[in-house]
Amino acid sequence: MLKSLLLSSTIALPLSFTATAHAAPKLLDGGFAKSVCDGWNKTSLPKKVGRAGSGWVDSAGSKGKQVVVINRRDCVGWKKVQLVIEANEQGDAVCKSAGLHKASDSFQWKFEPTTEQWADFTDGFGALKMPGIMKGFVGPYGTAMKNIGNFEVFFAMVGFTALKENVNWECKGADMEDVKEEVADIDKADMRATLKGMAILK
Repeated sequence: MLKSLLLSSTIALPLSFTATAHAAPKLLDGGFAKSVCDGWNKTSLPKKVGRAGSGWVDSAGSKGKQVVVINRRDCVGWKKVQLVIEANEQGDAVCKSAGLHKASDSFQWKFEPTTEQWADFTDGFGALKMPGIMKGFVGPYGTAMKNIGNFEVFFAMVGFTALKENVNWECKGADMEDVKEEVADIDKADMRATLKGMAILK
């Protein structure tokens, strides 16, 4: 009897998400940023943008440390978050910490796609989509263009993490009808293909 009750409650849990949506992490809030940091380290990014890769970890006038501020520019009053990426002894670019960004904190990079764009970039990003992140963008443009393939991995990782954690995509200011359509239209096969062979999929 007890076993049956436990089983039924476990099965019913996902179905009750709507009633407990307030408990879900929000896309790019402080808590979700920590999940993105963890996800970073489970992709090819530490090696791809490390010293043996593109060398991005030593770019933007900062050797061995890159602070990346990420945001949703359509969200009114949204608090920006940041990822702190540092070179380890092997020269890999490892995400060391993540959380809310303070206005007094220095940084090397800033990306502020809209909520809809974060969903759109999940299953594919390339040079043709680069203009979509230029508003609010901070960082050496030439270096960014050389790392387009790594951007694609980054956005796929964020999207995969968002779907896995069933994040709340809503915020004041976002066009939620368009966001919902874009999220529903995410090509999960393409997203997973970008992340193929990486630990994040395990």
